[in-house]
Amino acid sequence: MKLTIPVICFALGALSLSISAQQLVPAEVEDKLIPTEISEPPYQVGQLPSQQGYYIERPGQSSINFRIVANKIRIYWIDADGLIAPPESSAGNVRLNGKPKIRSYFNLQPISAAAGLGGEGIVRPPHFFNVVLYLKQSEGGAGEVHTFRYLMSMDAPIESGEPNSTSTD
Repeated sequence: MKLTIPVICFALGALSLSISAQQLVPAEVEDKLIPTEISEPPYQVGQLPSQQGYYIERPGQSSINFRIVANKIRIYWIDADGLIAPPESSAGNVRLNGKPKIRSYFNLQPISAAAGLGGEGIVRPPHFFNVVLYLKQSEGGAGEVHTFRYLMSMDAPIESGEPNSTSTD
């Protein structure tokens, strides 16, 4: 008998905790449906992309994904859930420094379904270079500049169910 009273109290406590936890979850979080299958490019806002390329982490904001797909530059914004987010910039440019001598300057413009930005030219392999990425601010003002090293291994998608954003800016 002495053992059943603490067990009953524990069960009632756990029940009340789960009820109060359900009340704390905002309605928009419950309604958000996160895709479980990786989408194929060209991506649209809200789709789950493959993990590939270089990720630029920005605290408190979406991360930026720089990738080269079919020898073309693609820039996507990735939200906290790993999904394609609406672009935060409408234009920009990329400068590539590497060997062998390659085309070094690419303008960035909106691409398919306004899901990101893309370069208008072909980036010939091997894809091994230093990148200077400039993204124009939508509301005017100073833009963002990011520099990083892009490696050939970043061209292929990583076999993973969830994107894992990593960068050192």
